[in-house]
Amino acid sequence: MNWRTSVKDIAPYIPGKSIEAVKKELQLEEVHRLASNENPLGPSPKAKAAMKQAIEEVHLYPDASATKLRERLAEMYEVQPEQVITGNGADNIISLVVSAYIDEGDEVVYGSPTFPAYRSSTLLMGGIPVEVPLTKDWQFDLDAMKAKITDKTKLVFVCNPNNPTGTIVEDSSLEKFIQEIPDHVTVVLDEAYIEYVREKPYKTGIDYFKAGHPIITIRTFSKFYSLAGLRVGYAVASEELLEPVLRLREPFAVNRVAIEAASATLDDNDFTEEHYQMNEEGKKYLTEEFTKLGFEVFPSYTNFLFVHIKSDAQALFNKLLEKGLIIRPCTPWGLNEYVRISIGTKEQNELLVGILHQNEKE
Repeated sequence: MNWRTSVKDIAPYIPGKSIEAVKKELQLEEVHRLASNENPLGPSPKAKAAMKQAIEEVHLYPDASATKLRERLAEMYEVQPEQVITGNGADNIISLVVSAYIDEGDEVVYGSPTFPAYRSSTLLMGGIPVEVPLTKDWQFDLDAMKAKITDKTKLVFVCNPNNPTGTIVEDSSLEKFIQEIPDHVTVVLDEAYIEYVREKPYKTGIDYFKAGHPIITIRTFSKFYSLAGLRVGYAVASEELLEPVLRLREPFAVNRVAIEAASATLDDNDFTEEHYQMNEEGKKYLTEEFTKLGFEVFPSYTNFLFVHIKSDAQALFNKLLEKGLIIRPCTPWGLNEYVRISIGTKEQNELLVGILHQNEKE
């Protein structure tokens, strides 16, 4: 086949097993997915009501630029609507940014392990991925990343908090890093999990942008806001930085139902607060229980835990799958003794821990 050469270099994305597939494959009545960092509470009540109403008009194309949602986000962050762009999930925004900025031979710097879309999007454009290993405690080595910047570097991605490690960069270090980046390089902050960061006042990408730094911040409604199935992502940046991205963005990137659901979710503070508290309690419980099992659990600023189980991750995945629990082995990142486990409901967390304790006895 006459594939593009750059496509041949991209490994296919292997998603976590779907609940439907596992039920069918293993003939199970009940399956819980703790692999994809989804919000286990489901959509907020206000989002559900908005979706039901929007369904009545799905025969009509949505607003091409998602004006309602962009204006609501602009109001929330105290920026201009023209400084917000929406897309079909954060992955879509990442792809658009790379497509808008990377020519063949240009370099893109990022830490590793991290979200794989930076690599695949760069390769697709004929760019050169420059991967910088994380430190021994799974932090971004900002000095090493800065040292890798050359005249060919166009973009630097920082996934903060990072996927799959759950770690976060100290904001003072990040601000210094942003200030020292050469003018020909644009920093992109992927903040898919930033809503979970509340332990202290913390400067985010939008704060840096409002302070005048030329960066692009990407966020999503898939995690904290529980709309993964609707695919809603967005970016905040200057109009100048977003202009080339807008030229590539498909006109109806966010569908009508998604626009209404995302807008309504932003107004449902009771729901988001319930989820946040549930996540914090689950994180504490799972960390304590995993530690009792002899696992090493790393501090997480997300809705998942990065865990060194000190044995074969794929083997644990297979055993849990038989019991109707799906977790994420980190083998695609070359981490054969590490797993990423989403924080579920109290019942899901207790079920997982019970099975793990039983597995230890066998």
